[in-house]
Amino acid sequence: MSAAAAPRRTTRRKVVAFTIAALGITGLGLASAAQLNLTSGALGAGTTVVASCDTDGVAVKFADTFSSAAKGYAVSGVTLSGVASACAGQNITIDLLDNDPAATATSIGTLTGVVPAGGGTVTIPVTGAVKASDVKGVAVVIAS
Repeated sequence: MSAAAAPRRTTRRKVVAFTIAALGITGLGLASAAQLNLTSGALGAGTTVVASCDTDGVAVKFADTFSSAAKGYAVSGVTLSGVASACAGQNITIDLLDNDPAATATSIGTLTGVVPAGGGTVTIPVTGAVKASDVKGVAVVIAS
């Protein structure tokens, strides 16, 4: 054996020893993760098409009256018009919002109702005092 072969063998042994040590540390990390105590749960996923019963939209109109509780004008009702007859019997949820719906908005009043047979116009009264000047947007959902 030559003198040049001995340093290569030593370097090779160091590389092999380092590789084995790295694999051992990785194995310990995986073994530690394998010892986590987990409980089983349920997981489900799925997709579906959500088709609108009213493809051309609805118009929203507010009614307001003076209210001493609101110390000014308050929204007394919301009327939806142009509701398609295909929506008959479906639930309506209207949220009166404190900001533009495209921005971050919070509901300051929620109204619920049902679309009558034949669709058309639906008026939902507001319970409680929602100050008209506080309403900056509206979100309407018609769903079964």
